[in-house]
Amino acid sequence: MGYENFENPLIIAVVGKGGVGKTIVTTLIAKKLSQNYNFKMLLIDADPTHPHLSYMVKLVPQVSLEMIRIDVINKTLEKERTVKELAENIDFEVYNAIVEGKDYSLISIGQPEDPGCFCPSNTLLRKVIESISKDFDVVLLDCEAGLEQINRMVIESVDILIIVSDLSIRSVETANTLRKSAKKFTNYKTLGVVLNKVRGNINHILNRLEELNLPLLAKIPEDPNILEFDMKGIPIIDLPQDSPSLLSIKKLIETILNKR
Repeated sequence: MGYENFENPLIIAVVGKGGVGKTIVTTLIAKKLSQNYNFKMLLIDADPTHPHLSYMVKLVPQVSLEMIRIDVINKTLEKERTVKELAENIDFEVYNAIVEGKDYSLISIGQPEDPGCFCPSNTLLRKVIESISKDFDVVLLDCEAGLEQINRMVIESVDILIIVSDLSIRSVETANTLRKSAKKFTNYKTLGVVLNKVRGNINHILNRLEELNLPLLAKIPEDPNILEFDMKGIPIIDLPQDSPSLLSIKKLIETILNKR
């Protein structure tokens, strides 16, 4: 289609407040990209609290970044290997944690085994993005809710920042807060809002986006197929091609690639 073989990887991060459908939007983007373009694509399940992307795309890794991090700590404490040996070997461990599918590969940050801050896992994730993104044409991240991964510069090198919002003013205000943080802590080239679960009259939301000067990238309609799949536990990646949500994603993909 003319976009294949980027000179540098295209890094796309999907963010937003909790419950707006970030993972579903990430899955829809992955499905359309894999169907319409010949990209070598890496999906990153970067939500440590709700790592659902793996199940939505039917690619579940056996090893997560958090498991690798804990293993390194244990081996250091037990002195099974020197710190130098572990540092030299960690890239190998990370690559082994990537599970490959026919259309894309996936790696997961994983859930911390201990309570508390996700900072160590996020630090490792940032290093992973820096080290392995060069081996892919497109890297697509499903981020955790809120500001954490932006403010800690986990997604500093992102090219396209997609902020998912529902039809509430609170969600739009959160999108504006995310944009402010992204201006400080990332080097994004393009940023915009995707309205999800759209139905009825949304003029109040469109007016507020315009007041905030927040670019609107796409409107994804409420999709009965997604509701049914969620209720039955069917992976969203298996949505039929004529699903309203999938049809609306096509324009978003073209917009993203044209802004490249």
